[in-house]
Amino acid sequence: MERNVILKYLRGETSPEERIKMLRWLEKDPAHLEEYKYLRRIFDATLCNEENIPLSIHSSRSTNRRIWMQVAAAVAFICLFAGGTWLYTQHLSENQAELLATRDIHVPVGQRTEITLNDGTRIWLNSNTTLHIESQKGKDLRRVCLNGEAYFEVTPNKHLPFVVQTGSHEIQVLGTKFSIFAYKDRNDFSVKLYEGAVDVSDKQNATTLRLSPDEEAKMSDGGQLIKAPFDKTESLLWIEGIYHFEDTDYASIFRQMKEYYKVDFDVRNPQILQYKCTCKFRQEDGLKHILEILQRIHRFEYEWSDDEQTVIIR
Repeated sequence: MERNVILKYLRGETSPEERIKMLRWLEKDPAHLEEYKYLRRIFDATLCNEENIPLSIHSSRSTNRRIWMQVAAAVAFICLFAGGTWLYTQHLSENQAELLATRDIHVPVGQRTEITLNDGTRIWLNSNTTLHIESQKGKDLRRVCLNGEAYFEVTPNKHLPFVVQTGSHEIQVLGTKFSIFAYKDRNDFSVKLYEGAVDVSDKQNATTLRLSPDEEAKMSDGGQLIKAPFDKTESLLWIEGIYHFEDTDYASIFRQMKEYYKVDFDVRNPQILQYKCTCKFRQEDGLKHILEILQRIHRFEYEWSDDEQTVIIR
């Protein structure tokens, strides 16, 4: 695979044809996946904004030094296209490079990533997710905008509330652990709280809910923001690259696969949507493997459309 195509994929700039080609290349050989992981680490280390926000490098000798993100980006891309991928990746690993701040992050289809903000807040981003981080300079809060799925461990700061904006919803915290599912082209929305407290606001209906640990805010069938308890036992397996479904109907599984792999599903037999299963999949196994497993649980046939953008299921 040409590295310029891999780079476009990391940036989320591939055409539909290039994306399909990329996913098939990854599935073809484990060595391809390992090469991709090397390039992914470099790309993650070079995410930067337009304000030259510095990157902190923590060395194994416990000494800290500051370097500018643009320098890191320049070195990384030279390594990327000059064949020095392994050396630069090793350098980052040995020095435990930590990404402190950025502006826009997009996680490509079928991938996930983790970042650390300059206040110590850690964020895990799932497949096909975009995060915009606003500059904090001169502001009395910390704000990010999310389209997709993420898990947050927010560093406490009573003087600077942390706010997540997701379309028509807003989540405000001081310091806590919570997850959000909010893809802009989906009606599904949920906030699950694991520790601390959060306020979830629905601006359209002028509703605000205060969540306690083990509570979830979500939209009811009638379009109202409600809260309910949830089982957190395996709700964050996606952070480890595992998709877990518990007694879930195929309609819901297909909706999530649409977001994670950016493909459409055309189900010609409505009965298939009512099938249910309890199962786990590894993200790296790819959509083809997931469909094959679902076929074994409840029989159906599928094929790709001519443009390879839609899975037709019968």
